[in-house]
Amino acid sequence: MILVISHEQDPHAERVIRHLQTDGENLLLLNLSELPDRATLSIDYERSTMPRIDYVRASGESYALNTVTSVWWRRPQVPDLSSVVNPHVNLFTANEWNEAINGLWQLLDARWMNDPTRDDPASRKARQLRLAAEVGLKVPRTLITSDPQRARRFITEMGPERTIYKTFSCTHAIWRETRLLRSGDIAHLDAVRIAPVIFQQMIPADCDVRITAVGRKLFAASIRSVAHDGRVDFRTTVGEAAVSATDLPADLTDKLLALMERLGLVYGAIDVRRTPDGEYYFFEVNTAGEFLFIEDRTGQPIARAIADWLRRPRAAAGSGARSPS
Repeated sequence: MILVISHEQDPHAERVIRHLQTDGENLLLLNLSELPDRATLSIDYERSTMPRIDYVRASGESYALNTVTSVWWRRPQVPDLSSVVNPHVNLFTANEWNEAINGLWQLLDARWMNDPTRDDPASRKARQLRLAAEVGLKVPRTLITSDPQRARRFITEMGPERTIYKTFSCTHAIWRETRLLRSGDIAHLDAVRIAPVIFQQMIPADCDVRITAVGRKLFAASIRSVAHDGRVDFRTTVGEAAVSATDLPADLTDKLLALMERLGLVYGAIDVRRTPDGEYYFFEVNTAGEFLFIEDRTGQPIARAIADWLRRPRAAAGSGARSPS
């Protein structure tokens, strides 16, 4: 059985699931927010060292998770504990579910895209930049700081017109694009004491390149954004951008694959910028980045590649069940 860990409103999961269903694969879309009111989880060591693991929905549908052969760690949810109103009981209950579910992942004798024990450390931007440099990728001059004085020195060194800043993460509720520093921003630099900020050298763009990695396959697309005053993040104008499939230099391909291997990732949405001089600068890897806007506008079969990877027999993985190959 193939396990897709996400939720029903995830169009990326839906696209891949359609491929798997067409292929006749047995699969489960596991939405952890069904727990505890709409589903139960049981790990039973009754007869052997390998327990039986049952996920049973309130409707009566039962799934033996110990038969899972591959897993797509796509958009994991958390148990819905909204009915537990006492804050102390809620915290205790959340911790209990956290222990049980993380134990469950360790029990699955399956191939992972991506293994959650690797996905989380691989998502850390500070580590990504170090490993990218170690495999030979160019990275922008970067400062991560909560010190206003260090931030001011960096801006003076780079020049305000050649400095961008960005956050570590964002949510649907709080989303912040990568921004070019403006003169009015300098007056607010003391605010970095509240939370660290990523400052970077502004890299001039011929185009941005989104590279979607699925195993050893890389799907590269150039993104030429429409010019907007002060906008440096292609995500803000991607609907107006020219998006097309592109080829990567062989040495860049080798370095990106080496980075994915160092990070322990099977899937990743890699953001790179090509300069007018033809140099490529690495920015980051999103371990669960979106790919439909690339697939739909270039025709690259990314969802098909994910489905094919999930369908592969474990022996094809090469170096083991949790291998990123």
